[in-house]
Amino acid sequence: MSLELENVNFRRGSFSLKNIDIKVNEHTVLGIGGQNGSGKTTLVRVMYGFLHRDSGTIRLDGKVLEDYSIIDRARKISVVNQEISEPFNFTVEDVVSLSGYSSEEERDIDDALDLCGIGYLRNRSFSEISGGEKRLVIIAAAVYQNSKFVIMDEPTAFLDIDKELRVMKIIRSLKNAGKTVILVMHDINLLYNLCDDVVFIKNGSIVASGSTEDTMTVENLLKTFDVKFKIYDNGTPFKFIPDDEMDYAKIKELS
Repeated sequence: MSLELENVNFRRGSFSLKNIDIKVNEHTVLGIGGQNGSGKTTLVRVMYGFLHRDSGTIRLDGKVLEDYSIIDRARKISVVNQEISEPFNFTVEDVVSLSGYSSEEERDIDDALDLCGIGYLRNRSFSEISGGEKRLVIIAAAVYQNSKFVIMDEPTAFLDIDKELRVMKIIRSLKNAGKTVILVMHDINLLYNLCDDVVFIKNGSIVASGSTEDTMTVENLLKTFDVKFKIYDNGTPFKFIPDDEMDYAKIKELS
């Protein structure tokens, strides 16, 4: 099972995605990185069909994406967006259970709630819980949807460290369960530690792509972020750090 983009182009206003070629291999985690405004979110929205490309082909399991019905597409792809809408007067359990509409098999909602560590919230009103808890609820909904592909757009944004660690555990659990995960992330060290493959994008074009080990180099980071990095290889998860204080200020501005 794979998701392939071949020479995909998209334009809206003054922004465009140009000649995008990506193959997402099954049972892997693909990371998409780049500056703010580089086109990461636009790319994934085109990838799952929310935005309609102007040219090129997107194939899901060898079949053109538009040949799937909406419900069949939902059986293949679930999405965790950056923005979180607030459904009126729904409990956490309601929000998660609604995502199972496309499933062809009965599943226990407790499995998704427990994986995301939010079982204690199940009867709480979604509108009354914290922002970090809401993000975990939306991730639980994607888990409960039980699709083969899970797309997450900045799933760790604005999370406390405990919840960020929880999201990392969820991503690894999904991969171990045979899912394919596509991540948009601004944190390059999380990309390095979580992803099998990465795509770097700048101004709507791919700068570099391939396996994480081959692609995440200081040269490609400089081309992508306009910031010099050095490798801090002492066995910690923090492999890449800005090369000087001026670059550190810039990376904070871009993140």
